[in-house]
Amino acid sequence: MAIHLLGIRHHGPGSCRNVLEYLQELQPDLILLEGPAEAETLLPCVLNEQMEPPVALLAYQPDQPQNAVFYPFAEFSPEWQTIVYALRNEVPLRFFDLPLVHSMAQNQEPHNTTEEQQEEIIPTVYRDPFDYLAEAAGYTDGESWWETTIEHRKDSADVFQAVKEAVTALREELPEHTSPRDQLREAWMRKMIRTAQKENFERIAVVCGAWHVPVLENMPKVKEDNELLKGLPKIKIECTWIPWTYDRLAFRSGYGAGIESPGWYHYLWHHPQDDGTLWISQAASLFRKKNMDISVAHVIETVRLAQVTAALRNLPAPSLAEFNEAITTVMGFGDDILLQIIKEELIISNRLGRVPDDVPKVPLLVDVEKTQKRLRVPFTAEIKELTLDLRKPNDLDRSIFFHRLHLLDIDWAIPGGTDGKGTFKEKWTLYHKPEQIISIIEKAIWGNTLEEATQKFLLKQTKEIRLPELTRLLDRVIPANLPDLVEAMTMQLDRLSAASTDIIEMMEAVPDLVNIVRYGNVRNLDFSKVGDMLQAMIARILAGGVLVCINIDEEAATDILNKLVSTDYAVSTLNDPELNRMWLEFIRQVRTSVNVHPLLSGYATRLLNDKGDISAEEAQNTLSYYSSIGNAPADMAYWFEGFLRSSGSILLLDDNLWNLVNTWVCSQEKETFMELLPILKRTFSEFSPAERRKLGEKAKAGGAGGIQTATASATSHNEEEAVRVIPLIHRLLGIETK
Repeated sequence: MAIHLLGIRHHGPGSCRNVLEYLQELQPDLILLEGPAEAETLLPCVLNEQMEPPVALLAYQPDQPQNAVFYPFAEFSPEWQTIVYALRNEVPLRFFDLPLVHSMAQNQEPHNTTEEQQEEIIPTVYRDPFDYLAEAAGYTDGESWWETTIEHRKDSADVFQAVKEAVTALREELPEHTSPRDQLREAWMRKMIRTAQKENFERIAVVCGAWHVPVLENMPKVKEDNELLKGLPKIKIECTWIPWTYDRLAFRSGYGAGIESPGWYHYLWHHPQDDGTLWISQAASLFRKKNMDISVAHVIETVRLAQVTAALRNLPAPSLAEFNEAITTVMGFGDDILLQIIKEELIISNRLGRVPDDVPKVPLLVDVEKTQKRLRVPFTAEIKELTLDLRKPNDLDRSIFFHRLHLLDIDWAIPGGTDGKGTFKEKWTLYHKPEQIISIIEKAIWGNTLEEATQKFLLKQTKEIRLPELTRLLDRVIPANLPDLVEAMTMQLDRLSAASTDIIEMMEAVPDLVNIVRYGNVRNLDFSKVGDMLQAMIARILAGGVLVCINIDEEAATDILNKLVSTDYAVSTLNDPELNRMWLEFIRQVRTSVNVHPLLSGYATRLLNDKGDISAEEAQNTLSYYSSIGNAPADMAYWFEGFLRSSGSILLLDDNLWNLVNTWVCSQEKETFMELLPILKRTFSEFSPAERRKLGEKAKAGGAGGIQTATASATSHNEEEAVRVIPLIHRLLGIETK
């Protein structure tokens, strides 16, 4: 009986070919493959015509789906080709790694490890052990050493023996690189090898990560392994296949056994005899798609330069590094910016795998995939932008689908801004990540269909929620077309609004209620009950809203001001005569009531002025009142901040108002002005750059543009005052002077 240990890297075309050649020559009776035993029942799916790598085995804890692990496979993964070989040649294959029922339980409960050992599980600074071999051979890192030495090796004879000897030396020198977790795995692997040996197989092939080979050849005593594996914790695990992407196979995705260039390895696997012409032609094609002038001559010279460089470096063939350097030199004229532009598509690749329809899945995932197929919006590896027109039935169904996923916190479809005017357009960004499958599995406890799961998930959320949060959530729920949920939330909204005495909460809720009423009209939904609630809420704000504006500090006034701004915009957008009347009456009370914070009084005066509810003379009288000597300088500044909020247009267009503001600024003593400067600067900083520039020009001109004055002496006096105040105006507006 012979045990043949084949040490591999988990992804690599060279390792793949070496393994296949060895297996075809050996013709083993049994193959032991590094992988989870729970997934063996899923192996027949590999030969299904619908199965297209890259894919991944997903294992998860049913009652805690966030406790999950992925086992990705590409066509050029040695494990994948080993499985294919075993199935096609009817060779028994067993996964012999530590079962997931034990290994995933390690995520919850440490096993037989001291405090010092637990600290060693993740070294403070991890370094790839193969980096040491790379240094000795003159390479920059272990990745490039392995690619050149193993993946590009033309002669596979004795390669596994060489790998075993190299790793044996590394493990002897670097014992700290083997964690307690790996020691448990290796003990189980040895246990499985001993079991296979007892079954009298003549030729057993063991395919595993190169790091494990030395300890699988030189086994310790059975008692030592049994002692290590004694009392392992255990949990329930389920497995399935899911699509994977080359993007997630890359190092940057955070996958521990990832590779830097899956697109390059895909090319090496499918075109082993190509001299680089096809690879460079693919790069040239991508450049041309981006409107860059790349000719056939560029391709020829790039291939030639890569081959010459490889020869000078004593390499059997150009590696990715040589091709990248050649592309930069010939096509980029020494600048690698062009290569960076196509790196995602060429070197990483946006390839997305596919799994059979009959793979075991939770019902919710089945429903999501069926809906994707019906609406023609499948998972894709690249980022996809969609603009939906809600007047089209298919786009409307897509919108409903996306909104339901978003409400379940599944971030495949991310809402964006709208294109065009109105509410008939929606913009979405689609980007698939395998972790989204985990999110779907997590939400499967709420229902077997997307509609059922979304409804039950949100009903749970709405049991203890504040009025503004409920209106905000209801605003998000309406586009998802969940009438039963909307009805339940509307009833709760009615109860909360009737019981609420918090005017601030009501102001915060009004904009969302307005959106609900407006959006209901667009989708032909009946929200008359919400409209009645909205009217009742505005009436209650009218009755008691002024009280929350009296005798408050700056922070509270700023908070209320923001709510006034959003509420006014919402009410104005709805344009309901009765709501407009009640809201206007409330604003009048804010303007005229005693002890209202001047910030709010100023904004109320501005609103009434804009709506034509007060005359220009009344606005000037209010301004004169707040700018009179008897008022505190801070009250003056706050009133101006509220009155001039986010717009310098009034000062530019209304010369009489400009005179009042200008006169008030000029009349301040230096000490008072310096005290007011921070507040005033904050006010003017909210103006647009164009407004600030024009105001500066108007100040520089002495404020004379378009201002009609009563007498020549008054004009002379104003010009003199303007000259004196210009430096202060420049400082106020943040304009640099020469």
